Amino acid sequence: VGTLLKWMVALSILAMAMAKAYGIRLFAVKTYGAVIHEFDPWFNFRATQYMVDHGYHAFNNWFDYEVWYPLGRHVGTTVYPGMMWTSSAIYHTLQDIGYPMSLNDICVLVPAWFAVTACIFTFLLAWEVYGSANAATAATALMSILPAHLMRSVAGGYDNESIAVTAICATFYFWVRALRSTWSWPIGLVAGVSYIYMVATWGGYVFVLNMIGVHAAAL
Repeated sequence: VGTLLKWMVALSILAMAMAKAYGIRLFAVKTYGAVIHEFDPWFNFRATQYMVDHGYHAFNNWFDYEVWYPLGRHVGTTVYPGMMWTSSAIYHTLQDIGYPMSLNDICVLVPAWFAVTACIFTFLLAWEVYGSANAATAATALMSILPAHLMRSVAGGYDNESIAVTAICATFYFWVRALRSTWSWPIGLVAGVSYIYMVATWGGYVFVLNMIGVHAAAL
């Protein structure tokens, strides 16, 4: 009974932290509506729209004459396309299952959705490291309102970091989980896939590689 009660409390705190993480990030949407903020997010939205309209192959070969004037820009080789892949996949999936949503709304909400996902992976990572529900819930509560994360995952801030932070947390969790026992090594493959997604999403992937390399060396 005691263990069940402890887990019920932990999961309740996790749910509240996820709700708080989502609610805080929707403040701008509730105040000003579903709009994209800043400069880079607007380009990212435009690039995502191009991918949705023309497909990945055309996107990968797209030379955009409307940016970096007068030189233009070969978009496919100068961006991290993971975020565009993700939003495009969400858009097409919702269309296919009969719950269509505008691409603008998806791109506005993706940072908030992934912030909640980052909280889940933070919970799992802390639980795996400490084996403590208290540590896991505390880490999740902090992650939900952490200013450094909040400023990069507010709804409408459609930039690479909004997805990359989730990919970082996922990669670290799967890496640590793969080390639990000699039978856990297949999870290392999932960590590798998560890291590849991280590389496709943000240029800060080198920090993840360095941390895992240092940890592996220490082991």
